[in-house]
Amino acid sequence: MADSLPAPDPQDVARQMMADLQRTNPQLAMIAQMMQARAIVAEPVSADLSDEVSDLAERLAEAEARIEAMRRQARRLYEAHRGASERLAELAAALGACGLCWGEDDFCPSCRGRGRPGMVRPDLELRARLLGPVGRVPSCSDPETTH
Repeated sequence: MADSLPAPDPQDVARQMMADLQRTNPQLAMIAQMMQARAIVAEPVSADLSDEVSDLAERLAEAEARIEAMRRQARRLYEAHRGASERLAELAAALGACGLCWGEDDFCPSCRGRGRPGMVRPDLELRARLLGPVGRVPSCSDPETTH
């Protein structure tokens, strides 16, 4: 059987049949293509590729964990900044200064750089609460000023 012809490739035969079918009956060819597409089965993943995918998945999980840690830290920093800004705005009001820039920014939307302490009437109640009564200089030995 040395003179026998090699067996035809099944994919070549299928392609030839599809071409013939498209010429003779295009609607049936479309249905056959859809059925052929459904029959395609995923090939098993090689071990090398599987290891690479596992490594990438692990690296992705680590990166997501770092991102989440950074988000938590950013939230803490934002809250600390907001608290400090609120305390500075209260102190500025107690001293009659601009709560945004304390008169340091010529382009400040609130005071245009004129909001240094004493520029406006201080909030005396807030000043007394934060700094003690007017005219009294607190000392380190006062029980009210110890923390």
